Amino acid sequence: MAKKSEKDKEKKEKKAKKKLKKAGEKSSKKGKGAGKKSIETSTKERLEMIATAAYYIAQKHGFDPQRAREDWHEAEQQIDAMLESGEVD
Repeated sequence: MAKKSEKDKEKKEKKAKKKLKKAGEKSSKKGKGAGKKSIETSTKERLEMIATAAYYIAQKHGFDPQRAREDWHEAEQQIDAMLESGEVD
């Protein structure tokens, strides 16, 4: 029984991450021209970083689907600030 609930949890997390990414892509299209980044990253790399950050932000909020856009926007702000400051490991 524990394996099933773990699989359900993983499935739910994947679904939430996919939903966040989709919401973020819509948000990113609206927010084009966010400014030149001081660290060169491709659009794909930036979106992957944002998706990862949004996943952890959503996890903090219990993967609430009502917060998908807010979580993605918060992740965008965090990643863009990090890229502009040059604080990338």
